[in-house]
Amino acid sequence: MNANDAFLATLRHEKFVPDRIDAFAGVEASVKYGDVRVSPGLQLSVEQTASMPDLEWPLREKGSGVYAVLMFDPDAPSRSTSHGLCWLHWAVGNISGLDFAQGVEIVPYAGPTPPKGSGPHRYVLVVYQQSEELSVRQLDRPRFDPLRFAHSHSLEPVAANFFVTEND
Repeated sequence: MNANDAFLATLRHEKFVPDRIDAFAGVEASVKYGDVRVSPGLQLSVEQTASMPDLEWPLREKGSGVYAVLMFDPDAPSRSTSHGLCWLHWAVGNISGLDFAQGVEIVPYAGPTPPKGSGPHRYVLVVYQQSEELSVRQLDRPRFDPLRFAHSHSLEPVAANFFVTEND
């Protein structure tokens, strides 16, 4: 089993695929909070994740392509009381290549703040290739359905990663 197969197996084990990310055949996105590189399932503190991460992924079209990024918590308000919908922490669309400055921030970054005592929360970052420009102006943070959003905008998942944060 190669590294990508192991990564895909982890996403399936966590039920991100197919429950939150459909038909995923992508790769692990490179996510860094400061000097900390995120490996799938890494435990990070609320303080470490307060600021927007650095994010990269392999481009599919010779240095170009247009992408969208979502970050969501599938465990809100807690893993045992989640109703299958997510809390949206970040949404950026129309990213040309890896140039976030040219993208449109639909939902500003809000770092993880799981309720005290609610246990560990998983935070999923997914990079999607867009087939057309996103014209979304606003999204609601609570009760967000990433799978429905991706389907309704013809987004193809190409990279992902996730980490865990708990607020004792």
